[in-house]
Amino acid sequence: RPPRSTLFPYTTLFRSVRLEDHISRPVLITAGATRNPIDAMRHISANSTGRTSAHIAMALSRASQVTLLGSPQALLRIGEGVDGQEFGDTRDLLSKMKAWVQANPGGVVVHAAAVGDYEVSTPAQSKVSSQLGEWTLTLRPTPKIADLIPQWDPQVFLVTFKAAGPDTGAEELVQICRKQLLRTRSQMVFGNVIGALGATSTLVDALGSEAFERRDDALSALVARIRAVL
Repeated sequence: RPPRSTLFPYTTLFRSVRLEDHISRPVLITAGATRNPIDAMRHISANSTGRTSAHIAMALSRASQVTLLGSPQALLRIGEGVDGQEFGDTRDLLSKMKAWVQANPGGVVVHAAAVGDYEVSTPAQSKVSSQLGEWTLTLRPTPKIADLIPQWDPQVFLVTFKAAGPDTGAEELVQICRKQLLRTRSQMVFGNVIGALGATSTLVDALGSEAFERRDDALSALVARIRAVL
């Protein structure tokens, strides 16, 4: 059997091999933002609609079995062909991702969710009254999920996302993504700049980087690279 990276050229060469006979690597995509509770009503979250992940999921669903772990808002953006499952806080997302990765060795993980880096040390079990006045919360860091994924499965094909600060330049964005590539042992990092999400984007892998003026072009390139390893 040829290596996975050469399966598509082989199926093109040998017309007797049908594409539908090829068993692709399963894909897990994370989407939207975690919701780390403060009390029974309130939570800490981030600005993420899950639109990008939903777009990737629908594009890849034509070539593989795709599971999307998403926030409620993100799950509204997917259609038929994608298995949508909801997550809540950071630790819930971690648990569900770990279970999927360990159940699907050698799979593809596109980790694009906006994961809460902090959680309240002791969330209130009931709703805190708004009459309380000043309210001081103690936050503690949450586990870095992206760093843990290769520990769960060393054979995983991992794509992570990085949103850099608003004043980040193109060269600095590449360096930030490269540091994440090494730290998380990702195969690719998709980087963009907060405040310019529709424009400045870059793809970084072990061979180098590619910059894009349009985010849509960067996403198309990302989908094409992932399809090549399925």
